[in-house]
Amino acid sequence: MIPNTFYYLCTIFTKIDMQSEKVSYKIYVQIILANVFWGFSFVWTDVILKSGITPITLVLIRMVLATILLGLWAKYTGNIIKIKRKHLKYFLCLAMCEPFLYFLCETYGQTMVSPTVTSVIVATIPLFTPFVGFMILKEKIGWSTVIGIIVSMAGVIAVVFVGSNDFSGQFTGAVLVFGAVIASLGYAILVKYIMNIYNATTLVFYQNLIGLIYFLPCFLIVDASHVGEMQFTFDAVSSLVQISVFASVIAFVFYSNAVKVLGIIKSGVFCYLIPVLTALFAFFVVDEQLKIGQWVGMAAVISGLFISQIKKSR
Repeated sequence: MIPNTFYYLCTIFTKIDMQSEKVSYKIYVQIILANVFWGFSFVWTDVILKSGITPITLVLIRMVLATILLGLWAKYTGNIIKIKRKHLKYFLCLAMCEPFLYFLCETYGQTMVSPTVTSVIVATIPLFTPFVGFMILKEKIGWSTVIGIIVSMAGVIAVVFVGSNDFSGQFTGAVLVFGAVIASLGYAILVKYIMNIYNATTLVFYQNLIGLIYFLPCFLIVDASHVGEMQFTFDAVSSLVQISVFASVIAFVFYSNAVKVLGIIKSGVFCYLIPVLTALFAFFVVDEQLKIGQWVGMAAVISGLFISQIKKSR
């Protein structure tokens, strides 16, 4: 059932006329679905963690499934490119930043904060990308970016700490998730050097494959002896399959198609939906309740993200 669904979703929306001036509605369906799947990923992670499966085991299984599926998809489409030896060092560093450090920080952080809080912090990544542009391309950072960061950070503080009874735990969890944000920025810096040489499918496939090599020793040292104690319930296993298939593979395919047609900036705007989607999914799936102050904080984060995109008219 899952392979057929995967094949259907990945093919029905990829028949796009790239020469057409009018953007197909299917592109918008794809980018929205990609962000829906990513919004759900935080809820799936919460279900898995609450079942007793540890973060390292969760990420290892997710990456094994995603790598296999991406490999099959890459072979089917013929989009995989062999890595040149001189570029191997970049891929090693890419995989260290993301998925290794990114998933470690994000998943361990979510053991201390809720799915919605995690998604809100992760959604601030676009705020800090101009600093990457400044370091690499010496691009100027406008006042809109600075104001957007201030507004969004105030919102993050509200979402994390309003009504919290465990200040130290929330703070530690938030710091870990921000570690994932930093890892993502490091990834952005490194990918700059090879993005024009290798396609997106090749990048993600090999960084996941190398990431597995990084994660395996951690699993053997930390988790291997405790696997028998973990509760692989039906909900946990189904969430593992869904997060691997939909969030790690199909969402990536859809997002890549959207970037080709809409561009990175227009496609990135849709990620601002993720915190709201996660909050709604968490409410219905894991019964997460948000206080009014947290909703206000979430609105501030999203407002700050939009403010950061404002450019002064000439």
